[in-house]
Amino acid sequence: MRLFPRFHEERILREEIALIYQNYVGGLVGYFSSALIASGVIYNVSGSKEIFYWFSAITVTVFFSLTHYWWIKDRDIEPKKKAIALTLSVFMDALVWAILPLFFLDADNAVVLVTITILAAGLCAGGMTMQSPCMPAFLVFSFTILPATALGYLLLGESAYVGAAIALILFLGTVTTFAFNLEKMFVQSIELRFENLELIGQLQEAMTETEEANRAKSVFLASASHDLRQPLHAMGLFIETLSSSKLNASQQNIVEHIESASEATRKMLNTLLDFSKLDAGVITSRPQAFRLQTLLNKLENELGVSADNKGLIYRTRETAVVAYADPSLVELVLRNLIMNAIRYTDTGGILVGCRVRNNQMLALQVWDSGIGISQQDQDIIFGEFQQLGNPERDGQKGFGLGLAIAKGLANTMQLELTVNSKLGIGSMFQLCLPQAEVAVIKDIPTSVAAPRFDGKRILVIDDNESVRLAMRELLLSWNCECLLAESADEALSLMTDKIPDLLIVDFRLREERTGQEAIMLLREKCAVHLPAIIITGDTAANRLRDIQESDALLLHKPVATTELQRVMNSLLN
Repeated sequence: MRLFPRFHEERILREEIALIYQNYVGGLVGYFSSALIASGVIYNVSGSKEIFYWFSAITVTVFFSLTHYWWIKDRDIEPKKKAIALTLSVFMDALVWAILPLFFLDADNAVVLVTITILAAGLCAGGMTMQSPCMPAFLVFSFTILPATALGYLLLGESAYVGAAIALILFLGTVTTFAFNLEKMFVQSIELRFENLELIGQLQEAMTETEEANRAKSVFLASASHDLRQPLHAMGLFIETLSSSKLNASQQNIVEHIESASEATRKMLNTLLDFSKLDAGVITSRPQAFRLQTLLNKLENELGVSADNKGLIYRTRETAVVAYADPSLVELVLRNLIMNAIRYTDTGGILVGCRVRNNQMLALQVWDSGIGISQQDQDIIFGEFQQLGNPERDGQKGFGLGLAIAKGLANTMQLELTVNSKLGIGSMFQLCLPQAEVAVIKDIPTSVAAPRFDGKRILVIDDNESVRLAMRELLLSWNCECLLAESADEALSLMTDKIPDLLIVDFRLREERTGQEAIMLLREKCAVHLPAIIITGDTAANRLRDIQESDALLLHKPVATTELQRVMNSLLN
């Protein structure tokens, strides 16, 4: 305990002064009320009019203290100067009160003795709770009032009152001890609050860095994906045109290998696209009733070949249940789960089935006899770019986004996706979805007849020459009439004789113009709402949202020719 305490460092002292000022007015009200009680008792008992002079001095002191409080509390003044001003104000209050026991204690009147003593002790006890955050203020207040009261007892000149004076000094020591303990508690709580604020600041800084890193990752993925999609898009169009031409057996075999390699690359880029769509929040769930077996058969037909190539057994358990969810998103989830199972299974097989739970929920399960997942890794496998058993980062095993995409799609549909696995034995992934309560529903569309575009005039706008040439060759092979333009202005100059039936426009054009702007310009020029397709390699979240808001159909590079046929057919026929 310091005999002569000093003010604390600036930031702590500022908080201590603020604590005192929170209760300052209440303390002055208590001080003034005590003076009023003392004046009333002394006047009623002794009839002394001098007490009113003392009460007038108290009133002036309270007015001065309130004025000081209102003037200084919100001003931007150095905390130490505020503390000194507060200490002087409190000291003035204590000096005026000290006049009471020195001049008005009456040995012949026990009521006066008891009243002054109780009020003095009460003021010091109250000062302990209010002023202890700033110990100098408490000490000048208590060490003025209680010693003055003890001195007043000694001035009465009777030995009987010496004990009372000693008791007051002992009480002063006790109150002071409590005050120092309270001060330590206040200081510790203030320091702890500052530490918490520093931790919150560090946390916010870390979160900001994480968000910036996440944005940088998204920008990188978008840029890398776009730059890779552009040449792959042109290559895919050329491959499709080449495969439809007359080739010998050896040439056809080479084209098939090229097409297979191109398709594998397209799938990896589409994985990045799916992830970017989730990140952009442009995927929405449109639940409907559908037969689950139709979807399972479709996936077995498509993915069973990959399992056969690895010597794995692919089985689907027959089911007649009808599910209620978004069939397209469920298909994407299952596709990622099954492809993941095939990728990490070397012997045995894959089993896909559905169980009906008692609560009318369907448990769609994908079982495999693969490498399995340890318990500690089961908590991280749904994270981005997480791959187990692939330390060499074999590109054939993907980017490590499949399960992250599956989890994100499940969350979009508000469904639960879980895993149960044992290392070295295999895994079971389960998607729980509600069972539909309908009798007749439509199946998921499977395939359509090859569309025909004989004589249809298609206007292609793309600033990449190789893409324009590849698109022209492809469209000509489909018996279309093809117009090519590098920009919207060039497209306007071509639209002199006949309005095109369809616009196929790249999203990014020269001079920082977009395909959306080109479509709007051409529609305005023709005064016709021309059907349009926007083709983009962008995966940036803001661009995906912008394109989705337009009424043009959106395709992502590299575009599968079957998908381009399907979309063109829906717009033209």
